[in-house]
Amino acid sequence: MNPGAAEEAGKAAVSTIDALKSTPVILGVLVFNLAFMGFVAYFEHTNGERWARTVQATIHYCVPSGAVPKVE
Repeated sequence: MNPGAAEEAGKAAVSTIDALKSTPVILGVLVFNLAFMGFVAYFEHTNGERWARTVQATIHYCVPSGAVPKVE
């Protein structure tokens, strides 16, 4: 009987964890990279919100009120 996909994934996960146990530096780099990607995603999200507020403020204060229809 052939093993299922879940069993194969489990075996792959166990072998990966065993390999990382023998090289803690690679495990540290992996954790750092995951944390860094999370920080970058958060930073880009907040930067996008700030940019949207800046554009709305620019349109509000720099464009005559009758020139652009209001979008909320």
